[in-house]
Amino acid sequence: MSRNLRILYTADLHGNLRHYQKLLSLSVIEKADSIVMGGDLLPKGQLLHVHIEGQRRFITDHLRPLFESFRDIYHEKAIYLMMGNDDYAVNMNRFEEMETEGTIKLLHLRVHPLTDSLSLAGYGCVPPTSFLIKDWERLDGDRSSVPEHSYQACSSEHGRIVPIDAREWFISHNTISEDLETLARLSEPANTIYVMHTPPLGTKLDVLRSGRHAGSRSVRHFIEERRPPLTLHGHVHESHNMTKEFIDRIGSTICVNAGQTEDFLHAVIVDLPGYVVRRV
Repeated sequence: MSRNLRILYTADLHGNLRHYQKLLSLSVIEKADSIVMGGDLLPKGQLLHVHIEGQRRFITDHLRPLFESFRDIYHEKAIYLMMGNDDYAVNMNRFEEMETEGTIKLLHLRVHPLTDSLSLAGYGCVPPTSFLIKDWERLDGDRSSVPEHSYQACSSEHGRIVPIDAREWFISHNTISEDLETLARLSEPANTIYVMHTPPLGTKLDVLRSGRHAGSRSVRHFIEERRPPLTLHGHVHESHNMTKEFIDRIGSTICVNAGQTEDFLHAVIVDLPGYVVRRV
């Protein structure tokens, strides 16, 4: 690696403006080169059709001016982000506009150079959940796990919330395993940091309050096979409380899930090239 680099990472901010403001302030205090947000960026809500507009307004009225003001002062700091399973895909065009203007860099299924020898890549999808919206949900592994029966589900892909056939949805989209194989071809995995919203299955990073592991089998297999140096996760907010850990290892790979709460921002600093991780 050609130089030292400091990354400030968090996930699951869910439209908490105070967390965003704190995150940007931390990046200055900690002298971070890059700010990385690993999914679930926008507010949650109950009324789906109304909530699409609410998420759109949060991007337009809050995130865009906040990030633009930050960029104007700290233009040397890069902001990387991607949507997660609670973010409506129909609003992705607002983030794409911000990327075109040079305010942010999008991560999902993309690779960005961090240094001459290190890249940053992202993947925002998660295995099927009990949640209604399926925009960012995919089968974990092969299609043998397609549900036998359809169930209530929706998508915002076509500009509004519409009911979908869950079986057809999963059959007609790539699996997580297929997507990760595509992503692996875009850079050398051994020299790539991966931001994946879902944590790997069966680790200290994917434990629900019930004690059940809720991570991705495909993500774990990808890490075992491809051996990236570092992976950054979110999605299971409470895992750090259940296991008292925010770091785990799969082979030589360091895996991190900072966790998140409404009251306090949870984030980590990663110092490179040594991959030294600490909470802030």
